[in-house]
Amino acid sequence: MNVIDMFEGIDEDQGDEEYMNPADDNEVPKLNDLRKTKLTLGQINRLRLIRDVRNFELKNRLEKTRKQYGAPAQTEPGL
Repeated sequence: MNVIDMFEGIDEDQGDEEYMNPADDNEVPKLNDLRKTKLTLGQINRLRLIRDVRNFELKNRLEKTRKQYGAPAQTEPGL
């Protein structure tokens, strides 16, 4: 959870639900499973979309941080 999330009223558990659906996790590995699981095209596309959303949110967070902690704008001297 980020500091910004606390002030925006976003719950810590809510963030995980946005990216992961527990109903999709239907494959439970067993002790003797040595092969890697194969990803379907749908799963790869979903991962790409999640990455795009996270990058977008990161850029927004960086913009907010720069506005909050950046140097104040230069003002012209008074007349």
